[in-house]
Amino acid sequence: MKKISLTAVLLLAALSGCSGKDAAEHYQDALKFSQNNQYNAAVIELKSAISQAPENIDYRLLLARVYLNVGDVVSAEKEYERALSNGADAESIAIETIQASYLAENYQKVLSLFTETAGLSTATEHYLQFYRALAEVELGAADNAVDIFDKLVNSEYTDLARYSEAALLLNARNIDEALTAVNQIAKDSVIAKEALLLTAQLQLLATQTDDAIVNLQNYIAKVPRALKVRLLLAQTYVQQQQFPAADEQLVYILQLAPEHGLSNYLKAVIEYQKQNYPVAKEHIDKAISARFSNAPSRILAGITSHQLGLEVQALSHLSAVKDSLHTYPPAQRLYSLLQLRAGETSDAAENLSKADFSEQDLSLVASTAFQLISQGDDSMAANIISRYENMVVSQDGRSLSTLGSLKLGLPDRNAEGIQNLEQALMLDPAMHDTRLVLAGSYIRQKQFDKAAALADEWLKTAETRNAGYNLKALTYLLQKDLDNGKLMLAEAQKADSENVFTLYMLAAVARDENNIEQSDNLLKQAIALRSDYVPALIAIFSSMQQQGTPEVGLEIVERAHKTHVDNNQIRMLLANIYRSQNNFAEVISIMQPVTDTQQQFTPAFYTLMVNAYVRTDQADKALALAERWFNSDDKNIQAGLAYSNLLANARRFKDAIVVLDKQLKLFPKEPVLLRTKIAAQSENGDHKGALTTYQLLPAAVANSAEMLYHKGRIQILNKQVSPGLETLNTSYNMTPHPVTAIAIAGAYAKDVSYRRAVGFIEEHFAKHGKNNAGLRAFYANLLIEDDVNKAVVEYRELVSETPDNLIALNNYAWVLLEVGRIDDAKSYVEQALKINNSHPDVLDTYGRVLLEQGELAKAKAQFEQSLALRPGNAEVQLNLAHALILNGEQAQATKVLAAVNTDNSKFISRAKALQQQLEQ
Repeated sequence: MKKISLTAVLLLAALSGCSGKDAAEHYQDALKFSQNNQYNAAVIELKSAISQAPENIDYRLLLARVYLNVGDVVSAEKEYERALSNGADAESIAIETIQASYLAENYQKVLSLFTETAGLSTATEHYLQFYRALAEVELGAADNAVDIFDKLVNSEYTDLARYSEAALLLNARNIDEALTAVNQIAKDSVIAKEALLLTAQLQLLATQTDDAIVNLQNYIAKVPRALKVRLLLAQTYVQQQQFPAADEQLVYILQLAPEHGLSNYLKAVIEYQKQNYPVAKEHIDKAISARFSNAPSRILAGITSHQLGLEVQALSHLSAVKDSLHTYPPAQRLYSLLQLRAGETSDAAENLSKADFSEQDLSLVASTAFQLISQGDDSMAANIISRYENMVVSQDGRSLSTLGSLKLGLPDRNAEGIQNLEQALMLDPAMHDTRLVLAGSYIRQKQFDKAAALADEWLKTAETRNAGYNLKALTYLLQKDLDNGKLMLAEAQKADSENVFTLYMLAAVARDENNIEQSDNLLKQAIALRSDYVPALIAIFSSMQQQGTPEVGLEIVERAHKTHVDNNQIRMLLANIYRSQNNFAEVISIMQPVTDTQQQFTPAFYTLMVNAYVRTDQADKALALAERWFNSDDKNIQAGLAYSNLLANARRFKDAIVVLDKQLKLFPKEPVLLRTKIAAQSENGDHKGALTTYQLLPAAVANSAEMLYHKGRIQILNKQVSPGLETLNTSYNMTPHPVTAIAIAGAYAKDVSYRRAVGFIEEHFAKHGKNNAGLRAFYANLLIEDDVNKAVVEYRELVSETPDNLIALNNYAWVLLEVGRIDDAKSYVEQALKINNSHPDVLDTYGRVLLEQGELAKAKAQFEQSLALRPGNAEVQLNLAHALILNGEQAQATKVLAAVNTDNSKFISRAKALQQQLEQ
C-alpha cells in the first residue's frame, strides 16, 4: 500500500473546501454579493452551495440570474435547464429561460421550449411567442416571424406591441417610423436588451452610424458573448475604416469561433490594410474554406496572393469570380495582367474588350496587344488596338509612341504606326526609345534614308552622339556600303570608344572583309567591357566553331554564365550550345535552377528541357514537364503536341487523345494535331475512329503521299485490305518511299502470298535501286519463307556490309540453319551474342543451333531463358517442347505444348506433329 504523507492529507483537506459553512449560508452570502453587483464572489458561493445541495432550485435559479447579469448566457441557459429538471415552476421562470436560450443563440431550442407546457399565463405566452418570432428571424423564416408579430402588435403588453410594430414597419422598409416605435419601449422592460439591439440595427439602416455603434457597444456590454452582434459591430467598424476597433471585436470572436467565415474575411481585410499579407492570406483562406467564398472574398484572396508572389493562386481565385470583377476595376486589371503572365493572352484580351478603359489601363492594354501580335492573333490585337486608340490623347507623345509601336505589329496598319511614331517624335524629340522603334521600322521597310535622318537629332548632343553614328553606320552596312559604314563607325568610336554595339558592328565588318582575327579580337574586347553582351557571345562561339575550336567559344560563354548566373539569356545560350553538342545531361544541369525556382517559362525553355529529358532516358520527367507546360499554356500547339506525344510514348493513348481534343476545339483544322490524333487512335486500336479523324484533314494534306501511306496502313489494320492496298499503292506511285514499299509488301505477304511480296520488292529494286538497308532487311526476311537459299545470299551481303548489325547476324544464322549449315550458323549467332546476350531472338537461334548439335540440356536452357524474356512466344515454346521430347522429359513437354496459343497455321501443324511424337 502506498504511504501518504501528512502534507498530502492537509492538501486534500484544503481541496475539499471544508470552510465550515453549510449550503444555506453559502446561498445567503451569494445573495448579498449579487445585490452588491459582486457577481464573481456570488458565483463562488453559489457553486459551493450547489455542491452540497445540487437539487436545490433556488440555488440554481440565482446562479442562472447571476450568469445573465455577467453576460455568460450559455452557462445561464444550462442552469435554467437544471432548475426546470429539478422541478422549478415553469410560469415563474419561462420568460427568463427562453430569453437565456435566445441570447445564447440556441434558436431551435427557443422554438421548442414550453410548447407543451399547460397552464401558462397570457403574459408568459405572449413573451414566449415574442422570442419564438425573434428565433424565426434568425433562422431565416421571416414569414413565420411576421405572422407572430401581426398577432403581438395588438398585445396588451406595451413593450411587445411597440416592438412588433417596429418589426412590421422594418419589414415594410419604413425605417424612420420603426425607430420611433422601438424608442417607445421602456428601458426597464423585460425585452429592453432586444429593443436596444433592434434600435442599433435600424440606426445602421438609417445611416445613423455613430448612434448605432454606441447602442451596439451597450448591447455587448450586457451580453458579452453575443458573437453575431460583435460581428455586426466589427463589420460596421470596417465600413467606417476604424480597423483597430474592428480588430478588437474580431479577436474576441475568433477565440471562440476560429473557423467562422465572415469573421475570418473581416480579419483578412484588416490585416491586408496593415500590409500584413501572410496573416491576411491565412485568414482569407480560412474564410473560403468555411464556404465564405463570395466575390469580395475571392478578390481579396486574389490580390493578397498576388502581393505574396503566388500568381497561380491569385489567378485561380480571380478566375472563380471573373464575371463579378467589373465591380472592382483594380481586380479586373490584376486579373488581365495575371492572365497575360500565365500565357492566357486571348482570355485577357477578351476580358479587356468588355471592360471600360481608364488611363490606368493603357499600359495593360498595350501589353495585351503586344502579346497577341507576338502570338499571331492579329484580329483580336486589332480590336484591342482600336479601343486603345480611342483613349489616346493626340498631344500625348508617350501614348502615341505606344500606339505606333502596336500598329507596327499589324501588317495592314504599318503606315499608320509610322505616322503615330513620327507624330510622337514631333511632340517630344527626346523620346529616344520612340526614335529607335521608328528607325527599326524604316530599316525593315528598307527606307534607309529616313532611318539615317533620325540619327541627326542624336548627333546634336554628346550624350547620344555615339547612338547617332551607330544608327547611320547600320543603315550603310545593311546596304552593303562598307566604306561609309566604316566611316560612321570610326566617328562612333570617337564619341564612345567603349560602346559594345560599335565594337560588335566593327567585328561584323572585319568578318565581311575576311579579317577573322581582327573580328574575334573586337568581339573579345566587347565581351571584356560587357561580359553579358549576348550578341557578342553568340558571335564569338559561332566564329570559334567555324574555326574548329568550339571548346574555346564554349569556355567564354561558360565564364560569362558564371559571372552572370541570374542572366537567363546567357543560360539559354549555353544550354543551346550543349544541345548542339548532344550534351543533354549538361543542358539539364544548367537549366535545373530555373526549373526549381520559377513557375512560368518560355516555349523555348520547355522545348529544350523536355527534349533533354527524353534524350537522357528520363521519360517520367519529360512527361511531368510537358504536362506542366500544357497546364500553364493549353492553347499552345507546341505544348499540346509535346504532352500528347509523350503520353502516347507511355502508351497512355486515351489521355493523349483527350489533350489533342482539347486543342482541336481551339484549332479544329490544324493538320499536325489531326495527324497526331490519328496516330494515337490507331495505336489505341481505334482504327475506325482514326479513319474518321482522317476525313477532317485539309484535302491537300489528306491527299499527300505521306498521309495516304498512314491511311492505307490503318485501313489494313481495320481489315479493309483491298482499299488499304489501293491507298498504299496510290501513295507509292506518288512517292516510291521504301517505308511504303515495306507496308505494301507486308500486306501482300499476309493476305496474298510471299511470292507476290518478294516480287513487288524486286520490282522496286529494279526501278529505284537496292540502296535502303531497312527495305533490304525486310526483303531478306521475306525470302526466309519464299526462297531460303536466296535469303542466305541476301543476308550474307547485309552482314558483310554491316558486321555489327545484331538483327542481320541473328537472321543470317537462322537461314544458315534452315539450309543445314550448322557450324556457320553457330559462328554468326555467337557474334550476335557478343553484341547482346539477352536478346530473346538471339537466345532462341542459339538454342536451335545447340539442339541441332545434340546439346539438349544447353538448348533447353537457351529456350527457357528466351521465354523468360518473352513469355508466350509460340515458336520458342515449340522449340522448347522439341528439346524436352528429345531429352526424354515427356511430362514437361506435354505442359509446354498445352500452353501454346497461336493462330499461325505453320505453328499449329508443328504442334500437332510434336504431340504425335509424344504419343508414340
